[in-house]
Amino acid sequence: MTTNVDIINRALQKVGTRTTVTAAEYAAQSTNEAIQAALIFENTRDDLLRMAPWNCGMKTANLTYITSTPGTPENSSPATNLWTPGQPPQPWAYEYQYPVDCLRPCWIIPGYYTGFTGVPITTAVTGGSPAMWTGQPARYKVQIDSFRPVTAATVVAGGTGYAVGDEITLPIGPTDEVPIGAPVTLIVATLTGSAVATVTVKNQVAGSAVPQGGSYFLVQSGTIAQDTTDGSGTGATFTLTQGAKADQRVILTNQEFATLSYIRQITDPNVMDTLFQSAWIAALGSALTMALTGDKGLANMLIEEVNSDITEARKADGNEGLTINDVTPDWIRTRGVAYTEYYSGPYTQFDWGPMWSSY
Repeated sequence: MTTNVDIINRALQKVGTRTTVTAAEYAAQSTNEAIQAALIFENTRDDLLRMAPWNCGMKTANLTYITSTPGTPENSSPATNLWTPGQPPQPWAYEYQYPVDCLRPCWIIPGYYTGFTGVPITTAVTGGSPAMWTGQPARYKVQIDSFRPVTAATVVAGGTGYAVGDEITLPIGPTDEVPIGAPVTLIVATLTGSAVATVTVKNQVAGSAVPQGGSYFLVQSGTIAQDTTDGSGTGATFTLTQGAKADQRVILTNQEFATLSYIRQITDPNVMDTLFQSAWIAALGSALTMALTGDKGLANMLIEEVNSDITEARKADGNEGLTINDVTPDWIRTRGVAYTEYYSGPYTQFDWGPMWSSY
């Protein structure tokens, strides 16, 4: 099994230091090699993951709804003459939470629905086989919005039938009013019998020192009952502690019930393709060379190795599935046709990103 310290030691081998770092040294930051490696270890990994839709980092997940424009089923409140906070900015109809483990959104699956009812389009009005890909990937935009996050919750009534680790999601609010935002998810920490005694907040904001959950536009006061849970418990109620308004990343799109394919922040080296590991090691080695020796020639030589590994990894990724090499001419794309086939989805003709920059 490969560990993070193994990755660092293989990078130091590239530098030629003839020294190694132990797990204890890395945790205590007790050597210069450990200190320099810790400064760049995660950032280098994440930069490399963001560079392309790597198979070993690809994840698909349903997005968490925050708000939508008046007139959609999720928001039947009266329309406003001007845009107001709590609505997605024009021309977008839906706003979703940015997944906490997302490094790079790739595409929103074009799973369109009939009449906003949540029923998949079929080949005939009365039934038939559900359509899979219904066209190009749905357009989307990443930006930020301001919310009042939940930082803690107090149990008012513990309910019954719960287990430690159960996730409890609070209500999203009525559809005939302006949406309150994405509700917080709480995690059962301790029990009294089968009743909830204490909970923690499921973090939504990447890199937050304190778990922050939910994307509420306003403070949620009073006692709030459970809406759903992934366990079998019922009856729990809570009061919430919320922080000051803070920025969160969001995803804007016109796709209802949006499902996103994205590059996840993979932290376990054993999940990674070996070629990706090699590229990561060479990139770490290049940065450590500059930090420990200042040898720019060796550092750039290792960057050449990084880019060679990236190229080979991309080849392997391309061979791990059905790849269509048909290129749609620009004069056809301007007529709204961007893909020659839909059964493999929007995976073809995707921007695979740049190479690693040299010093």
